[in-house]
Amino acid sequence: MMKSVYYAAAKINLSLDILGKREDGYHLMEMLMQSVSLFDRVEISIDYRKSGIQLECNMPEIPLNEKNLAWKAAERFLKAAGIQTAVHIQIDKKIPSQAGMAGGSADAAAVLVGLNEMLGLPLEEKKLFAIGLSIGADVPFCMAGGTKYVKGIGEQIISVPALPECTFLIVKPVQGVETAACFHRYDLCSDIRHPDTLAILEALEKGSKQGVFSKMRNVLEQAAECPAVENLKERITQYRPLGCAMTGSGSAVAAAFESASEAERCFNSLADLQKEGARLFLACPVPYGVCREQSLDHLQFAVH
Repeated sequence: MMKSVYYAAAKINLSLDILGKREDGYHLMEMLMQSVSLFDRVEISIDYRKSGIQLECNMPEIPLNEKNLAWKAAERFLKAAGIQTAVHIQIDKKIPSQAGMAGGSADAAAVLVGLNEMLGLPLEEKKLFAIGLSIGADVPFCMAGGTKYVKGIGEQIISVPALPECTFLIVKPVQGVETAACFHRYDLCSDIRHPDTLAILEALEKGSKQGVFSKMRNVLEQAAECPAVENLKERITQYRPLGCAMTGSGSAVAAAFESASEAERCFNSLADLQKEGARLFLACPVPYGVCREQSLDHLQFAVH
């Protein structure tokens, strides 16, 4: 039996825009995405003497069958690679659900990367990414990680300069947002306020931290219908972050601060929300989406 541990990084959106809609219903996206130091722990075990997929998770609300993206990743990988073996996946989740932080996609990415590594790299990266895209639009980014410009339905992943050093305060309110419903409401919006993603890319090229974060925007905020998001942004902006926006389809809000001390000061001011059930995190940008356990040794990060 083989066993390995992988860490799947959450993502946030520095920019999220919708450029149109395909005939098949998929939205054409333009996004600047960033991996952050908030991880799900994914332990993968392989036993050639048996067959089948088993999944365990520390969160009781997470499905443990083919509805889970990590399960789908294992199933589709084994089929594509033509390998019969038993796969056991144990997920210790830290990334919140219904947050817009790609928690399920990150787990699927870890399973794809992990199985391919553990089984001797039977699939080329292009095939691995194609499997990921078939599972979910965020899976390819979660495999690539770092700072990326993402277009199409998630299949166009373009490397850009790394994000300048900063500390993120991420708050997931009690209220969540269902992704499909959010996109449906967006389709009904008439007065749409689009972000300027290209301006953020130009600021990245110039190394302008202020230019990057001052333009943090998410076109889906106007369709989230989540009062907690606006309330959070109002409270956070009192502490003068470099930028603040909802991530993904919500409901988590990410704010960038110049220093960890400034982020912690804002974090402490939201203690009442934590008592009500909101989840608060401090994190930093990381240059990967999936990493091995030993890769974390150098990294300082805090999860609250």
